Amino acid sequence: MKCILVMIMVMTVLTLSAVTQDVTVKEKSITLEFENIHIKDIEFSDGNKIKIEHAKNADVTIVKKKQKVIIKADKSAKIELELPSGKTYTLIKDGGKIEFNESKVTIIENEKKVVEFRDGGLFVTDDNETVEISSEGIIVNDNDEHVEISSRGIIVESPDETKHITGFWGQLLGGAISFITKYSVGWIGNNPGFIVKQIINDDDYNGGVNMNFNFSSDGKKITQNFHETFQPKRGCKLNVDNRNGKIEIKSWEKDYIDISAILETKKSKKEFEKIKIEILDKDGCTIKTKTLEKNPKVSVQYEIKVPKSVKVSDINSSNGTILIIDCEGEMNLKTSNGRIEVFDSKGSFIANSSNGRVEFVHLNGKAEAYTSNGDIRVVRTPGFKKGVTSNGKITLEIDEKMKNDIYLSTSNGSIRISLDPSLDLNIDASTSNSRIDLNGIEVTSSKFSKNSLVGKINKGGKKITATTSNGSIKFYKLEK
Repeated sequence: MKCILVMIMVMTVLTLSAVTQDVTVKEKSITLEFENIHIKDIEFSDGNKIKIEHAKNADVTIVKKKQKVIIKADKSAKIELELPSGKTYTLIKDGGKIEFNESKVTIIENEKKVVEFRDGGLFVTDDNETVEISSEGIIVNDNDEHVEISSRGIIVESPDETKHITGFWGQLLGGAISFITKYSVGWIGNNPGFIVKQIINDDDYNGGVNMNFNFSSDGKKITQNFHETFQPKRGCKLNVDNRNGKIEIKSWEKDYIDISAILETKKSKKEFEKIKIEILDKDGCTIKTKTLEKNPKVSVQYEIKVPKSVKVSDINSSNGTILIIDCEGEMNLKTSNGRIEVFDSKGSFIANSSNGRVEFVHLNGKAEAYTSNGDIRVVRTPGFKKGVTSNGKITLEIDEKMKNDIYLSTSNGSIRISLDPSLDLNIDASTSNSRIDLNGIEVTSSKFSKNSLVGKINKGGKKITATTSNGSIKFYKLEK
């Protein structure tokens, strides 16, 4: 409460006695340099300009160069920045670089990514060792040892010993730690502003950079509700196109489509005039968030309920999570910044996220998952075909006969495959900078080394291809 009151007082002072300077930003990547500045608040906002607000009596100089904004002050000056979202910013700290945007923070030393906060977790890389602390628990991997404390239990594997405490006490302790990491480290991993603040702040301020970093202003959120219902025609295919916000779709027993949306802004009610929710057909099967003016600072959160007869088709959000529960259809799901999660559904599924996790659980039909920065998790989906991520781990659980060959690929992350050991499978696995562990699963191999495996389980059958550049590949027996 005290911190909130202090921030409100500071914001009030700045508002009453402040000068605002705008710097136009066209580049997608910007470097921020500060000289002798005391920064109190930094705020992300939509738009094409960096707004720099400071006290009237502060002598602040702002220099804009290509892909760089330099802010100088002869004396300590409290400054508030509003940074356009959808861009990447770089701060230089003690010879290292900190890259950040509204969804992740990456710390780089000697041109190597050493620490990353994303997807609600902390990921640390040091030579060939990786440490992951996330909502799933704590996982440590290096060339010789794997340690996991999660809801599965406590697992320690090394060349010298293998211990699996997966019974009641192991799962109880592991689950408790998973709970703690989910609501502590997970929270930090979803708040880049908090992380940058802790990295940059210097309690013994002596003229360097000191910031209180926030994504949003202290103003109250303003909301507006939208609700309509429609009677769908036979063969209706649901399509949703949203620009900024979550899309949740689930089936229900009623025979009509129910569309609810919450429009939200931190500016004023006039912002709502810059967008419009359009229903492009009479039966409510095509929904679009239309932009009427440039850069509306409004998010739209959809909750859509559909009868089983309605097939889900193209679902797009430029900045938000997509959640599908108990639906049917040939689904093409795409978001730029957000998770894609599909549960208990039938049909076919292609999920693309530029920056977010993809999760498939209990799906009936062909499924493919692609993301640039995020994990992929697939459970009880026998029609799964392909999972590709650049920066993230892949988790696959198979408890019944596969319907397709499966291809798994990640550049920076581990691959964990849990399967029923009675299945007939072919395996082709390789990693560049780690190892492959079978953990008691019997494989007849034609090629087997520390980081490469070609072989078959039982009689052989559908093929699992797994490849990673920086991470281990682990196989586990799936406990029924």
